[in-house]
Amino acid sequence: GSNNAFCQPARHASIGRFRETRIMLSPSALAVLVFAAMFSVSEAGCPAGEGYPSSTDKTCVMCGAGTFSVEGSTNCTRCPAGTWSSVRGAVDISTCQKCRRGTWSSQEGAPSASSCHDCQPGRWGSEEGLASSSACTACLPGRWSSAY
Repeated sequence: GSNNAFCQPARHASIGRFRETRIMLSPSALAVLVFAAMFSVSEAGCPAGEGYPSSTDKTCVMCGAGTFSVEGSTNCTRCPAGTWSSVRGAVDISTCQKCRRGTWSSQEGAPSASSCHDCQPGRWGSEEGLASSSACTACLPGRWSSAY
């Protein structure tokens, strides 16, 4: 009993001007091909502006507001704290807008400018894109600020 008793000879069939050839593969050769195909698909990633919704769902979907992805990425990256983006399907970090001077946001992946909060009264923010309220600087003695 060799395995050859179960193997069918490869057939050649002429169909019009085309010729079909069936190739018989051993189970181990087929397993190698299937593994290689799965590996190449998983490594391909998604088009720019798309990513996998979870580690178990390998279907590329458009990145939501507050995120972006580059070509070949498998996940959407959140805009960093101190920034926001209302753009869906963003392809790079340049869509992440910095919170305006006098405001801050610790939220990663913020979808709108409303995520940027005013510095507390008596404090101000001299830079755009502050990522925490502690980054707002206290006013000097004799000075004040109602918003920043």
